[in-house]
Order: sequence, then C-alpha cells, then structure tokens
Amino acid sequence: MKPSLAALLTDFGARDPYVGVMKGVILSKCPAARIVDLCHGVPPQDVAAAAYDLMTSVAYFEPRTLFVAVVDPGVGTGRRVLWARTKRHQFLGPDNGILSWAERVEKFQEVREVTNSKLFLPAVGSTFQGRDVFAPVAGALLQGARPERLGPPARRWERLAFPALMRRGNKILGEVIAVDRFGNAVTNLAFAQDAARRVFYCKGKSVGRLAAAYAAAPAGRPAAVVGSSGFIELALRNASFAGRRRVRVGDRVEARLR
Repeated sequence: MKPSLAALLTDFGARDPYVGVMKGVILSKCPAARIVDLCHGVPPQDVAAAAYDLMTSVAYFEPRTLFVAVVDPGVGTGRRVLWARTKRHQFLGPDNGILSWAERVEKFQEVREVTNSKLFLPAVGSTFQGRDVFAPVAGALLQGARPERLGPPARRWERLAFPALMRRGNKILGEVIAVDRFGNAVTNLAFAQDAARRVFYCKGKSVGRLAAAYAAAPAGRPAAVVGSSGFIELALRNASFAGRRRVRVGDRVEARLR
C-alpha cells in the first residue's frame, strides 16, 4: 500500500525552519510527494494534544495517507520509532503514545519498529530526528519502499489511556481533553440520545444546556455544543470559555439529568 500523501503533525510551530527542512528532506527522497500540513501548532512536547489532533483528523483524509506525527519529548533517547498500518492509512511516529488514540478510529493491522538506519540521513543527531529519521523514512515510503524494509514487527507499544467516563446516579463524569485556540473546552463526553435533557458543569459550576450552535447561546453566556469531533464542547459566545473560567486539560466536567 504505497502512500499517496503525507500529512505532517508536529509541535514545531512556524517561527523556525524545522517544518520546511522536514519537507525538503521528504521531497529529496520523493520529488513527486504530496504533503499536507495537518498542524504544527501542537503545544510543545504535548503528546496527548497531538494524539487528540490525530484521532479527530484521520477520518477526513483520503485512503493511503501517511500521517507523520512528530511530537517527541524523548528525542535522542532510546525511545523507538514506529510505523503502523490500518485498513486505510499509515502512521509514522515516536513510540510515546502519540499514535494510540488513532486506534480508536482505525484498528492497527500491522505495527513495525523502524530500525533500518540505511533509510535515515547519514548523520543522525540527537535533537532533530524529524529531519534525520522521520522525514527520510516518510520519503522512502512515499517513493514505494516496502514496509518490511523498515524493521521487525512490534508486538508492544506505548499507549496513552483515553480518559474514561464514570456514572454516578444521574451524573456522567468526564474531563476536558483539549482546549482549542478559540478557548472552547473539548470534553470526553459524547451522547447520542439524552444530551438535550442534561445540564453541563465544569469545575462544579453550571455551563447550561446543549445549544444548537456557538451563536445560539446568549451573548456572554456559556453553553455546551456538540463539536466537529463529536464530543461535547463547552463554549462562550464570542469569547474564550477556557480563559474566562480558567479551564485546563484534565479539569472535571459533569452532565446531569434534569
């Protein structure tokens, strides 16, 4: 399954040349490569944020996309590099859990440890393996290298536990799993039937009931909205809910039947 496209997900930002250098290496290995910038604004070293971005993006890419995810606090250490394949896509990333939430969307059918140094750049440093390892391996795969060349099958790999919901009486307890640039607090709450009957709380304070859209909430009043990812988001019309309520990832949320 030769990849048709590379989608890059990093915490490199736009200030430094790191993303451009990665693309240059990929194109040096595969001049015809198609490359999409999925996101380079992941908070530095925030593996869970990257895992969330990957999980909520995978379904919208064409089959045979190769996702190259490089948020790598363990760069230069003994952490492994992994390649994984699902029925539709391929993934390349450090073995730190960054790929694990994508499994909630598509089950991995094959996982390999990337050990073939012949695919790396000649001199691999300890600080920029996005350039020295991930980019040349991605270029080789886009050029048609068979996965068997990467290295041996991996039977175990790091997984980030996805926050579990708890039920207590008429309450469902969850937590904030992401905060977007608009200040919307994305939770791990998802409902198919009774969401309209619930009142939502964050850090013990009422947010209100479910609104049909961000703009459907009264100005200056918080509301819960079903976000584009399918999870309940806590929002403040034309303002930052997270900023106003001082909400961070991991804060407790509740959905109570009324």
